[in-house]
Formats: sequence, C-alpha cells, structure tokens
Amino acid sequence: MITLGKAEQDAAGAAARAGVFVRSVDSVADLRGVADLFSLVWGASLAPPMPHDIMRSLGHAGGRVHGAFRGSQLVGASVAVFGPPADASCYSLIAGVSPEAASRGIGLAMKLAQRAWALRAGAVSMSWTFDPLLRRNARFNISRLGAVGTEYLVDFYGEIADGVNDPETDRVAVSWDLRAALPGLTAPADLLGPRVPAGEDIPRAILVAGPAGEPVAAAVPGGDGSGPGRLRCWIPDDILTTRRTDPSLARRWRLAVRETLGGAMSDGYRVAALMEPGWYVLEKAQAGR
Repeated sequence: MITLGKAEQDAAGAAARAGVFVRSVDSVADLRGVADLFSLVWGASLAPPMPHDIMRSLGHAGGRVHGAFRGSQLVGASVAVFGPPADASCYSLIAGVSPEAASRGIGLAMKLAQRAWALRAGAVSMSWTFDPLLRRNARFNISRLGAVGTEYLVDFYGEIADGVNDPETDRVAVSWDLRAALPGLTAPADLLGPRVPAGEDIPRAILVAGPAGEPVAAAVPGGDGSGPGRLRCWIPDDILTTRRTDPSLARRWRLAVRETLGGAMSDGYRVAALMEPGWYVLEKAQAGR
C-alpha cells in the first residue's frame, strides 16, 4: 500500500520522464485551451467534448482540471470530480493527449497527478469508463495502472458526433485502487500485460478473430454460477482504422464484444488483466467484492 508521499514522488517522476510539468488549470483562458485540446483529440469540430465553462464550474465545486505543459504549450489534460462521500472515491471524466505528443508517457504523468490529488483529498479509489474496443486504452488502464473492469455499459453516452466514437458508445467501467502499487510502472513496453504462466491452463476463449478478421463468438458460460473461473476475450488491434475503412465489420465487433464481454460481466466476471497481444482476462468476482 503506497503513501501519499510515494504517490507524489511517482507523479513527479512520471512527469520528469515525459518531459512535462503537470499543474492545476483554473483560469478561463487556460480552460479554453483545454477545451480546444479535447476537440482536437476527439476530432469534434461541432462542440468540444468538455466545454470550458463546465470545467470552470467543476473546478469551483472541488473537482480538478490538470494540464500537462511543455514550456508554455499544453500537450495533455484531464478532468476529475469526487464521487459519493461514503465511497471515498473520485471519478475521472475525461483525459487526452495531443496527437503529436502521444506515446511519450504524458497520459501516465497526468493519471498519477490525479492519483496524488485524490489521495491528498481523502479518496481511496478512482473510477472511469473507456471503450472496450480500444486495445491501447485497455492496456494502459488494466496493465499499466492495475485498474479492474467492473461493469459493462451499453451505449452509455448515446451517439456522439466526433471522429473517434462508434454511433453506439458502449463502455467498460473500471475501478482503480489508489493505494495499490502500479503493476506496470517499471515494466518494459513489450511485456505489459501478464502472460499465462507455464503449466497454467489457458482461460477459455469467449471471442476470437476469424480468418478474415471477423469476430467469432462462443457461448458465455456461467449464467447459473457454474462457469469456469477465468475467461479470455479477444479485441482487434486497430478498431479506429476499421471504423473508417469497414464500418460494417466494426459494428460486428461492437455487437460481439457486447454479447460476450458484456454478457460475462453481467454474470459476475470482472476484467482482471490483459494477456498479450490482445486478450482480456476475466475472473469471477469474489463474493462481497
């Protein structure tokens, strides 16, 4: 279990490695810059995913907008608010990194800044949602941070007019124990995500890719509580490209993941790990958790 001091050290170290300075953003001018950044990341020309006035109100109410800067240039931002007081939790609403600065550790630096802020305020867990078909996001959330997928949410936001989302916005909700050590903090990039140890049974597959890259689903076991303890579910490598080049195939993957991953999570499974190169590993949730 980490301390607040260790969380702050981790945040500072991640920012240094990424070559950014992460700070609170609260002025109207800076928040307009954050709104513009989010519009760029999501390809949302009609309306920003998070308007500056909403962020201004969230910050005034006790939430926090973090910005990652290289010199005076904003290259990443995140927004978080608090959950119900009894849960000692907070909720990360949105986070994004400028396309030209992606894959340089800025996302991790912002997430660890959020963690230090939340621990300082008394929270012990953080939750958020992500598109389960985005393998890169899944790897970051599950393998890098150690968050656990707890719930499958069908068409959570409804249709969003941007350049990233499907017409149907299914999401997986995750919960991150802010006091736990980061499993992926020092792991080499090619080893992120646990592999099945030698001699251990490979979890049963409930969704695989067919010979033409199409989804092939198997029945989700366990509706009566008798299913296996571990399952695995495949997600494609680059669904964003598929959405642009073959929308019909992308929709088949959306519906297949909803049926299999969503069905398993409805039956008491949680996303516990990511097995390389692209398998969700699901485990039966323990009673009372």
